[in-house]
Amino acid sequence: MRRSFMFVLFMLATFSVSSVWGHMLWINASDYTPKVGESVKIEIAWGHKFPKDEILEQERLARAYAVDPKGQRADLKELSPGTYELLVDQNGSYLVYARTKPGVFTRTPDGFKRQNKEGLDNALFCMSHEMGAKAIIHAGEKGTDLAPVDNDFVEIIPQANPAELKAGDTLSLKIVEKGEPLFRDYIHATYAGFSDEGETFAFSTMVNRQGMAKVKLLKEGQWLIKVPHKEPYPDQEKCDELFHCMTLTFGIK
Repeated sequence: MRRSFMFVLFMLATFSVSSVWGHMLWINASDYTPKVGESVKIEIAWGHKFPKDEILEQERLARAYAVDPKGQRADLKELSPGTYELLVDQNGSYLVYARTKPGVFTRTPDGFKRQNKEGLDNALFCMSHEMGAKAIIHAGEKGTDLAPVDNDFVEIIPQANPAELKAGDTLSLKIVEKGEPLFRDYIHATYAGFSDEGETFAFSTMVNRQGMAKVKLLKEGQWLIKVPHKEPYPDQEKCDELFHCMTLTFGIK
């Protein structure tokens, strides 16, 4: 009897985890390789059906910003909630970032509570979560350093500029958290048009001990790489698990 009860608790906790794991934040750009002087439309997308699902609700967005090829902040002009315009006025690569506000939920026999376990006598499982997204937009011929900017979060660092690659090439990536390599996490990659179903990817692989992974760029077009990462929450009295998810989008010709 106790085994059956514990199995039910496990399934409830697993369901709550899956509901978060099934969503991600990502950045859509109208053009990943514009010419200098052109403007690019940026969408902060949310959901699980890449490339089009929902626009992230403004109240859930912590920040969205761009970094120009010289490492300086570039203006993002807001056109509407979740939609921006980036003026590309230099040769090189622009990095566009977005982050959600941290969230938390606790599963109880009475349903989900948007709080941690403190003050709850019937908490089954608690997860703290935060999503991040990055896009690479490249103009002109000049190469650019793609070093990470958000060093306090999971980062996906291409070891070559995607603008210099083509369909059929292999892209090496380094995955870090707070500057330290992650390993034994899976990364998932897909391209626009691969599938209309949510959480369906063209390619998956595991990160090695050095935080490195390789993705075969099977087709031209818009690509998304997703790195979901979970670890025990620092204070187990408050919550059980910390979940971060980072995505990277770019274009391949």
